[in-house]
Amino acid sequence: MNKRIKQLAEQANLQDGWFCGQGNIEKFAELIVAESIGILETEIELVKGYKSTACNDFDVRWHDGKIIHFTKLIEKSKKHFGVEL
Repeated sequence: MNKRIKQLAEQANLQDGWFCGQGNIEKFAELIVAESIGILETEIELVKGYKSTACNDFDVRWHDGKIIHFTKLIEKSKKHFGVEL
C-alpha cells in the first residue's frame, strides 16, 4: 500500500488495514474517488496553461479536446460511483 493510500485509510478511520464498519468502507471509497477526480482537475488546469501558450490553431484545438475529455471523465466518474463532490 503506498503512502497516499495509507493516509486516505487513516482519514477513513481504518485501523491496521481492517475495515471497522460499513461507514469506513464507504468513506475510504469516497476519498479514493475524490483523489482521482482531483488528479483530473489538476490535469485540466495544466492543459489550460499549455493552451494559453499554444502558437497555432491545431494546438489550441488539441488542448480544448483534452479539457473536454478530462471534464467528461470527471462527470462519468461521479455518475458511475454515485459520488457528489
